[in-house]
Amino acid sequence: MATLPHPVPLPESSTVTVQTHAPSRVSSRVPSLVTYAALVVALLFWCTYALINQLPIGSLVKAGAAIAVLQVLPGALIWRTVRPRDGWLLEDLMMGFAMGFTVAVPAQTIAGLMHSRIPAIVVPLLVIAVFLGVPVLRRRVLEARWTPLSWWMGPLIALLSLVAYPQTRDYFNQNLLWSDQAWRPHVDAYLHQALASEILTRGPVGWPTVDGEDLGYQWFAHAWIAHVTATSGVGLDHVLTRVLPAIMPLLAVGCFVVLGLRLGGPKVAAITAVLSMAGGQGQPWGLVGGALPITPLSPTLGLGIPTLVALVLVLATRWRGTAQRGAFWLIPVLTIIATGTKGSTSPIVIAGLGLAVLAMLLWNRKMVLPIVIDAAVMGVALVATMAIVFHGSVAGLKLDIHASADQTGLAALLGGLTSDTMVYSVSAAVILAALTRGALAFALPFSRATRVDPVSWLLIGATIAGAFAVGIFAHPGKSQGYFTATAIPLAAVGSALGAQQLWRAFGARRSLLVAAVGAVAGLVFVKGVLVFTGRLSSRDYDHFWKLAVIAAVVLVVAGVVGAFVGGHKWAQTALTAVALTGLLAGVFNVADALRKTIEHPTEYALTNVRTLGAVTSAELRAARYIRDHSNVEDLVMTNRHCTAPREPRNGCDSRRWLVTAFTERQSLVEGWTATPKATEIAPNGRDSVFVNYWKPQILELNDNFIAAPTADAQKKLWDLGVRWVYVENTRPHAKDLAPYATLGLRTKDASAWKLNPPK
Repeated sequence: MATLPHPVPLPESSTVTVQTHAPSRVSSRVPSLVTYAALVVALLFWCTYALINQLPIGSLVKAGAAIAVLQVLPGALIWRTVRPRDGWLLEDLMMGFAMGFTVAVPAQTIAGLMHSRIPAIVVPLLVIAVFLGVPVLRRRVLEARWTPLSWWMGPLIALLSLVAYPQTRDYFNQNLLWSDQAWRPHVDAYLHQALASEILTRGPVGWPTVDGEDLGYQWFAHAWIAHVTATSGVGLDHVLTRVLPAIMPLLAVGCFVVLGLRLGGPKVAAITAVLSMAGGQGQPWGLVGGALPITPLSPTLGLGIPTLVALVLVLATRWRGTAQRGAFWLIPVLTIIATGTKGSTSPIVIAGLGLAVLAMLLWNRKMVLPIVIDAAVMGVALVATMAIVFHGSVAGLKLDIHASADQTGLAALLGGLTSDTMVYSVSAAVILAALTRGALAFALPFSRATRVDPVSWLLIGATIAGAFAVGIFAHPGKSQGYFTATAIPLAAVGSALGAQQLWRAFGARRSLLVAAVGAVAGLVFVKGVLVFTGRLSSRDYDHFWKLAVIAAVVLVVAGVVGAFVGGHKWAQTALTAVALTGLLAGVFNVADALRKTIEHPTEYALTNVRTLGAVTSAELRAARYIRDHSNVEDLVMTNRHCTAPREPRNGCDSRRWLVTAFTERQSLVEGWTATPKATEIAPNGRDSVFVNYWKPQILELNDNFIAAPTADAQKKLWDLGVRWVYVENTRPHAKDLAPYATLGLRTKDASAWKLNPPK
């Protein structure tokens, strides 16, 4: 790790004089009973929902205790030593989770490398002991104070967490823990579990599903899953598919509220949470206008939120002169953890810092040096993380406007793009749509108080970076969209701060009139345009341009009406009406999509063992038998490599990871999609899903032994390190692998064999 610079304290003359929105000093008041009672009720709801969807109550209790005691508690102690003295219990809980994450990842990494679960428990306990035992740290912990939240904050958080209910419901219905009949889990579910098993048992030493492949990946979220398992004894599948989805909605909304509280106060916090969870992308094309900032399908996205918020709050409180000494050292730590959790996190923050430096050169030069130092530290930490964690891999991400435009939902709706004009137009359209959630943030530079505040520019820069990424970058798995999703809370809090500023500038009456104009225009923008012209269809490019012209007319009319109600501030109100049209169009779009999802839930029918992607409890039992009877370094082989039970070449979708996930052992070769090598061979689009395995002789040796075992093949496999054989009955297999292997367990769908030493 490169040597980091010593912290540079901000001189009094360098700090930004803005309203800090820190709570008033209160030492004895009890936090609002209504707020925290509502949060408890919401947590009970989510936990109960997980329980009725197959999570055993013992798993919930043990996992919850491990998270609370060995993650949130040490994390809260760390946070209380660096945050401003006055704060909130909610802040300590949410940022305690974030800082506990920074403890859990290295603790579990050490534990995995040592093949022992003891360090996973001992390291957090040592952190607790240090922060309670060292006098100066203990004093800071005890001096940090809590202030009550507004009574309505808890009910608001609880209500907004329910926005995630439809996607959580569908996820639980699809990803079963067990069943008497075959089911089809989400195609990536067991990849995440396989990655977590690698960190749990062996540490980040290789790609778990293909022997010899590097683990150049954002694996910190999987380390968190593994840490919960290591410290609680709860199965990886329970943590991944039930515990994490159950706590994520409340955790995410709580983090959004804390971000808004610190940067702007209770009202800003409320708007931030609403726009984060119920905002969207304002566009007239009839597409769903923006995903939630969390999804159970991506544990990396959800677990990236707390560390992103913590990083931004550390930067903001340092620049405003309210952070405690030592906060500087959290910048590299949080940069590393945030980047290793979700690779899109640090780049958008660094982009925001770059814009902040440019702005401070113009309006507040005394702040330039502190921001440059923070940006340099983040840059060093980012480069180090890319080299050490990602092994220099960007997983196929590349700058390519044509490929990026082709990967958008709008291009799919149009059935392809046939000219450069269409490519650039579609790219511009998706960028503008992605900017709408943060549209009001662009009002911040128009007031001197917020113009000289680097936080304003950080938020604007991050919003721009997140939006442009989806319009100019391409990725084999379309993961450039995660830049936009990652920037959601920063765009939302930027708009919330902008809304607060505009309210003060316009006054209540004028603000309400402009908001009404934006609401009506936004509804017409997202609904009325399609009613007038009909929906887009494939290759109907004339219809695309007609929609674009009508949408532009709606924006112009909104601006004219906004100017009319603005009086002497007609220019500001006109621009605000246009911005609100896009922002509220996104809200209406998401509300309509949410209504449809609730009314028409996705159906996941049980199936049979030979169906594409099918999984059975019998298969899981055979894999768990190997887990329970093998050593952590034992290599496992299997005869199933494709989502469909077919030959593993020439069109095989190799996203099959069941054996690795549930044996928790390294596979010789199971599924090879998502490995760095597969992406290197086939970097375009979804080609890496269907690429042939690059070691055909290993694949042939593997499958031929299971179909027709021989002594020669047994010796070659033994020399490769194979010690266990997982046989799935949907693929060619011998009825008996003896005398080359000893049967451990046979089920109706699979069997587990221990490879015998060759004679």
